[in-house]
Amino acid sequence: MFKVTVLASTGFDYNQQKKLDSSIRKFESVMNSDDLKSRILHYKCSLGMRFENNLGLTNQQVFEKIYAGEENYMPGSNRTADLYLVLVKKWKMPFASSQSIGFTLPNQKEIHTYTWWFNRAEDHQYAGYIAHEWAHKIGFDHSFDPTPTRNYSVPYAFGGIVEELAKGLK
Repeated sequence: MFKVTVLASTGFDYNQQKKLDSSIRKFESVMNSDDLKSRILHYKCSLGMRFENNLGLTNQQVFEKIYAGEENYMPGSNRTADLYLVLVKKWKMPFASSQSIGFTLPNQKEIHTYTWWFNRAEDHQYAGYIAHEWAHKIGFDHSFDPTPTRNYSVPYAFGGIVEELAKGLK
């Protein structure tokens, strides 16, 4: 059994906390599904049967690394996503064609999300975002700049799969 545990959540009001709780339930449910395991093990893109920026790992090894739940800030495999979530009050700049929805820093445990996006997002979208950012916390990365293969990186692909599977959950 894989667990998703929120060790700290900061900046969420009552209604935002309800969305956070629903997102976490969906993320954990997806993490324990055979569908997610199959999608990771059989992941295929224009690069072949592998993720971009996969640390030199096969799909099987990517799966094992994800399910080990060993964050950079908490050594040891515990089959748990240990999360520190921060909601940051920030509004989208008018007329901005592209804008970050949040961030995480390599040497910190917190995952930051901007209110302009969170307040508009659905719980399955936030579950996918958490999966993406948590993938950074377990050592996966992607190009900072948009590239033709960035969406095939472990954080983007894993987050997208989690979001898609979470969308079908109640």
